[in-house]
Amino acid sequence: MIKRSLRTLGALTVLALVSACSTTAFEPTMDFDDNFDFSDVKSIALQPVDRVGMGAIKISDMQVSRIDGALADELTRRGFKVVDDNADADLYLTWHLVTEERTDVRSYNSMSYYNCWRCGPSVSDVSVRQYTQGTFIVDMIDPERSRSVWRSVLESRLQSNPDPASAESAARRAEAAQAILAEFPPK
Repeated sequence: MIKRSLRTLGALTVLALVSACSTTAFEPTMDFDDNFDFSDVKSIALQPVDRVGMGAIKISDMQVSRIDGALADELTRRGFKVVDDNADADLYLTWHLVTEERTDVRSYNSMSYYNCWRCGPSVSDVSVRQYTQGTFIVDMIDPERSRSVWRSVLESRLQSNPDPASAESAARRAEAAQAILAEFPPK
């Protein structure tokens, strides 16, 4: 009985360690059409990003190319062929980036000037920070029905002044592409 308990405890410890090592900073949510047969999907075409409409993304063409490249690299790594011609594609990939300015307000109680709780009044401190919340949405579109059959959404705080050409930014884009496509195709 004790051996069995120790074996179970050891298995749970190994499982927890593997789970901790395999998680990423990104946690996307995913939805898909369970009537669509994903087993036939071999090639995917990336669609142009909306640059003029009401929902136009306010990032540079270079940044759009970098994001497209990260998504294409991840799809290729997963065994899909990324094609330029829509006629050769089993699915179309389109993505959107939505940003929202947010405020983070936190209050803290701290000790008084005399460095003890009973020597004087407590002091409250309020911290207010502005940040940009980014929501990255990837859709897989069925060309025959012109409808989305798979969607993944990833939310994250965006850096205020990142260097988009840096190796750190490239690694972050690759990590985001891997996370957002982690459950594609759905099982």
